[in-house]
Amino acid sequence: MDQVEFEAIIEHTRKSRKYRELNLPEETLQDMLTAEAALGGSKAEVTQRFRKKLHNVIAPYLENIDYAQETERMRACFQVNPTPDQVKAWALSVMQKHASTRERLPNIEAFCQCLHRHISTPDRILDLACALDPLLLPWLDFPNETEFLAYDIHQPRLDFLNAFFARAYPSAHAIQQDILVNPPSQPADCAFFFKEAHRFEKRSPGCNRSFFQALPVKLIIVSLPAEDLRGHHSLVAYHTQLIKEAIAGLPWELEQTQVGNELIFFIHKQ
Repeated sequence: MDQVEFEAIIEHTRKSRKYRELNLPEETLQDMLTAEAALGGSKAEVTQRFRKKLHNVIAPYLENIDYAQETERMRACFQVNPTPDQVKAWALSVMQKHASTRERLPNIEAFCQCLHRHISTPDRILDLACALDPLLLPWLDFPNETEFLAYDIHQPRLDFLNAFFARAYPSAHAIQQDILVNPPSQPADCAFFFKEAHRFEKRSPGCNRSFFQALPVKLIIVSLPAEDLRGHHSLVAYHTQLIKEAIAGLPWELEQTQVGNELIFFIHKQ
């Protein structure tokens, strides 16, 4: 495949009806297509593998949320100087629309209390592949000066989060960045990496180890599902092994617990 064909596939994908609203980072598409091209095959074979892998990685982002509409709802909520409980009610109504955060809602208080016991009052937190996890902030109740940097590749979602931050969390920012290709370089006390390590593994087997090593943080908090979405199969052994293999032989400490259907791994790098 020559460079012209390579760039044509990238451009066609970016403009496709399925992905155009996401405004996916160029680096994400280039990384995936380069990996498939390296495996060889005809242009048609490479393109087919690329599209399949892209769908597997991006499918969790293809929820039916109208972020422009949700931004208007959020603005209406904050126009009336809402109470903390009203802000939480609004946040719950949005998180209910996303599969990853929805299954956490029955245990949201216990989940946030568990995080607090390990991170206390950090100066800076990185929320990696954040999805709608920043809507946990009303429960986490960090000091106003805590810097919260949220990374994702879904631009409409990031615009929504930045509108939320502008009204309630002036030290928080949402950033479009493919964290696998370009891990954050900002030192931080803690990094959240919720329900994404298994998807990273599908995208690039074995990548979690080098990714964790690249993060300039003291603590990485990883969460993974304890069972499949239908509740038919336990994933505890598989996901526990995934994390243990990612840090095997490194001088780090690992703690593990479970809240509801969420395994939580505390990886202490220092």
